[in-house]
Amino acid sequence: MQFAGVITGDIVGSTTMDETSRRAALAVLEDVFSLFEESITGDIYRGDAFQVYTEQPELLLHIALAVRIRLLSLDMPSDVRLSLSVASATPRELPVRLANNSEAFLLSGRHLDGMTNERLVFSADEATLTEDVNLVLTLIDGYISSLTSKMALALRVWLENPGLSHAELAEKLGISRSAFTRIINRANYVRIDETCRWYANRVARYISEH
Repeated sequence: MQFAGVITGDIVGSTTMDETSRRAALAVLEDVFSLFEESITGDIYRGDAFQVYTEQPELLLHIALAVRIRLLSLDMPSDVRLSLSVASATPRELPVRLANNSEAFLLSGRHLDGMTNERLVFSADEATLTEDVNLVLTLIDGYISSLTSKMALALRVWLENPGLSHAELAEKLGISRSAFTRIINRANYVRIDETCRWYANRVARYISEH
């Protein structure tokens, strides 16, 4: 059985953003699409909405966090609502189309429409997986939403350079190692790393069992 992962999202408050901020937010989306280009297909539509598709659903949370953390690290921070979904898909449904009617696309779009104050929600074609992941995402959503731009920037450098030491990451930001470590600890990077690993393992287990 094959599985699809989808993120449907939109930029929060895009109608009140100035043109410079809106363009910066859209550039972040394009950058993330390029960062994961070997694993995903991303499309922007209606000016402030977008969709990401992958046949590797275990990557969804990493992609979602990359988008939010990059946006929050901007000089004029912005944010997005993201609805993640995982569902089985037939070979006919797997090609990427915005009009795709496969379950993953339908779940993702439906739950985005129902979001209010949340920034991350998850749905799957199995109730237990949906409940497990949403319980954890509630916690990680709180961590990410409370980031300052300085914390988000430190997280961004850490996420995008997983093989570097704190000293090397600090050098990229032009700050001391101790300052970098202090900032990234305040950003709960260990919890974020643990959550990404848990999510990837939980979805991989779900896929292997089906």
